[in-house]
Amino acid sequence: MRKFFEWCLLISLFMSVQSCYAESWDDYANLDHAWDGQKTVTNKEFEQVMDALQQKAKKKEAKQKKKRAKKISGGGTSLHNELNPDKIITELESVKPASEELLINLPVTLVVDGQQLEKGYYNVVGERDKDNNKIYLALYQAHYLKAKIEANETEEDYGEDEVNFVKVKDYNDSFVKLIFGSIDFNAYAYIPFIE
Repeated sequence: MRKFFEWCLLISLFMSVQSCYAESWDDYANLDHAWDGQKTVTNKEFEQVMDALQQKAKKKEAKQKKKRAKKISGGGTSLHNELNPDKIITELESVKPASEELLINLPVTLVVDGQQLEKGYYNVVGERDKDNNKIYLALYQAHYLKAKIEANETEEDYGEDEVNFVKVKDYNDSFVKLIFGSIDFNAYAYIPFIE
């Protein structure tokens, strides 16, 4: 009797599971008509909604800016108009960060004016001599000048993406080509090397 009861329970459970699956498949019959009642949105309506959302974000940003200014200045106005919290403070030139230095890694030992310039990292600064209008590339390690190389000015940008650049390229078996670019000028120099 117990086995009969277990079998009946198992069969009824199996039948109820099958009926659940059948009901879930019936839900997909109306899928073709799911979008029938929806309204299309024009580009103009979409842009209006986006503008409204952006205005809300701008208001929130302005409120936070006033809150920060209030924390700094105490919230009141100053006797000096240029120090009022609603006044936009212009950026000072002296506060601007210095431009990033141009750094190269010399993979070989260079020979500059009979002196050997060891492998390593060097900051390169391009300078134009005001007296004779020649261009020199100064190589520094830390704040020590290690070498000063005369370079030739060119209009070539060597296909670089940035305005300020410096690179060492292979030229032949005994020379490397040092290329330099800045806002003021582009230059190159051929330098002998030893391995």
